[in-house]
This record gives sequence, structure tokens and C-alpha cells, in this order.
Amino acid sequence: GAISTPMLKSIGVQWALAGHSERRVIFGETDDYINAQCLKIIDEGMSVMLCIGESLAEFEQDLAGSVCAVQLKKGLKGVSKEDLDKVVIAYEPVWAIGTGKVATPEIAQDVHATCRAILADMYDQEAADGVRILYGGSVTPESVDDLMSQPDIDGALVGGASLDVEKFGRIINFKV
Repeated sequence: GAISTPMLKSIGVQWALAGHSERRVIFGETDDYINAQCLKIIDEGMSVMLCIGESLAEFEQDLAGSVCAVQLKKGLKGVSKEDLDKVVIAYEPVWAIGTGKVATPEIAQDVHATCRAILADMYDQEAADGVRILYGGSVTPESVDDLMSQPDIDGALVGGASLDVEKFGRIINFKV
């Protein structure tokens, strides 16, 4: 949350999250602030996981792609193509975090494909194909196989299920 990059580096941290929905909502972090975080994290030699995702109201208005497009473009503003190897994108539909609700594989794939197309527009197709895009909305042992079978979902950002060794074990050993 509110720890400086030099402090994180001093204890060996190599990755940091930016843009997590709770920080956006509770602390009012803006897209510009999140962009500054991303740039600072990369500048300090660390890697960043940029979290993007829509609220339930935005999802119900069919705005998932648009919301994520804005968050992605603003979050990566000023990040060079050469630094993309230090970036992972995590699509976390806010309505699914901690609720037990999971985007269908088709919904998640659609948003992931949109993100990859935006990355191709911002950089190029090779760069876009090289960026890992994770799904992070209440991933469960029951949902992981279908999610991971989608062509643009490169992995999972697991929250609550990581606290249960059996559930987490099943998730990391998904079957496609």
C-alpha cells in the first residue's frame, strides 16, 4: 500500500501492485496517480502488476472493455516498449473480487483480448503478445480450468483461495 519503493527494494521485493481496486476506491487513487506509481516502480528497477477492472454498475452497462481500456492506456502512459518486460496486467472485475462471483471464461477472454489489442495499438503486436495478462476475480478450483483454457488469459492472480492449501494447490495445478 503506502510503502516507498526504496523500502521495498531494501528487503528484496521485486514486484509491486499498482491500481488495485481497493486502493482506487478507498484511497481515491486516480489513473494519473497509478501511472506515476507504475513509472516509479519501473524506474526503481522493480516490476509492476497493473490492476484494472470495472465496477458492477459499469459491467451491467456493458462498459467493461471501455473502463479497462482507459485504465490500461492511462496506467501505461510513458512506459517504454523496452520496459514492458517489467509489466504484468491483472484484469480484476471489481464485482467479482471476494464475492465468489467469477466472470465467465468468455467475458474474461473478451476483456483480455481487448487489452491485448490496446497493447498492440500502443506498442506493436509482438510487444502485446509478450505481456502477461492475468485474471483475478475470485479464481476458484471450479473456475480455473475454463479460465486458463482461454487464449489471452496467461495466468491468475489468486486472492482468498490462496489461503486454503487444497484450493490453492488445485488452482496452481490447473488442467487445460
